[in-house]
Amino acid sequence: MRKILNIAWKDLISAFREPGVVIMMLVTPFALTLVMGFAFGAFGGGNAGPAGIPMTIVNHDAGEFGQRLVRMLEADGLADLLVVTVLSDDAAARAAVDADQSAAAVIVPADFSEAVVPAGLSQGDTSGLQGAQPVTIELYANPTRPVSAGVVRTVAERFIDVASAQRSAGLVVVGQIVGNRLADPQAMAQQGAAIGHRVGDQVASTSLVRVVGESDAAGQSNFDWLGYMAPSMAILFLMFTVSAGGRTILLERDLGTLPRMLTTPTGAAQVLGGKVLGTYLTGLAQMIILFVASTLLLGVHWGAPAPVAALLLSLVAAGTGWGMLIAAYSKTTGQANAVGTALSLTFGALAGNFVVRDLLPDVLKKASLITPNAWGLDGFKALAAGGTLADVALPIAALWGMAAITFALAVVAFRRQAAQ
Repeated sequence: MRKILNIAWKDLISAFREPGVVIMMLVTPFALTLVMGFAFGAFGGGNAGPAGIPMTIVNHDAGEFGQRLVRMLEADGLADLLVVTVLSDDAAARAAVDADQSAAAVIVPADFSEAVVPAGLSQGDTSGLQGAQPVTIELYANPTRPVSAGVVRTVAERFIDVASAQRSAGLVVVGQIVGNRLADPQAMAQQGAAIGHRVGDQVASTSLVRVVGESDAAGQSNFDWLGYMAPSMAILFLMFTVSAGGRTILLERDLGTLPRMLTTPTGAAQVLGGKVLGTYLTGLAQMIILFVASTLLLGVHWGAPAPVAALLLSLVAAGTGWGMLIAAYSKTTGQANAVGTALSLTFGALAGNFVVRDLLPDVLKKASLITPNAWGLDGFKALAAGGTLADVALPIAALWGMAAITFALAVVAFRRQAAQ
């Protein structure tokens, strides 16, 4: 055991003596956390958010719903959020978006109002309601302004929801009651239209869009970018660290250090155990330093210390397992470097290290559970929200299970290498 600890300690000290390694392990993830924090207004008191978004609207609809949409976009409640320009030409609206003068263009078709509430409804004609095509509004978005275009899309979709609520209410009232001959068709058609308007007004009275950074009644911000990015960047660069640790086995083999160690009374299992433990301790030290630095310098809340520590131990173990697995199945240090870098970036993209994990498609969320990154992010999210050890029991168990599987596969491969 003493020999294993000596080898592990030697690797740990060697890692932190290399300036390039320290920059990669500590400086880079901390700097990226700062950059992402500034980019998303995390240092602006929690109230930063999109404002003054330029957009254009072209209304071809002569009915009331097209005018309603224009009035809604120009309303005082959205004045700080949207800067609306009303145009009459589709090409001009798209050109403004292409020239980056507008985040998005909303184009309302000529038959919009007719599609929502057919003209014959007030005379008791329900055929238009039942055969109407889905309500469609074109949104021409600026790809260089995804956040701003997304806000415009949200507002437009909200209006569609209001219009759909009015149409559905009218269809239910008129279709069911008139279809069952419970009332006069013309009277119930008019009543259905009136109910539809009331339902739409009630839906429209709610908030049209929730702006990122807006404070709720409790005074808490919607999303803590620093609280997400600090563990996210730490996990991402942990994977680089453990893959580099695994490569040291191949490097020492190529340099002749490993064969010389095996000529001593130190056995192969002790050498491998020391290298694995050294990589684990290096990754653990990296995570602890980033945890302490982000907590003290940036005020990031990771969660209660005890469950955070338990999650860190399991996360580093799983990451180390992947690092050893890469080294075990690589024939050269160059191959291990390429595979390790590619795998670290792929895991980061799958799990949500580059974007908020909650925004990923469900299929991608499930597929990413093969990575330590995903379980780590889920665990730290739960702890930051006030979770206890019980709330992260599943991520911790999954990470330890992942570590056991990857270590077992790595040992099999290392034995094959030793036998050759």
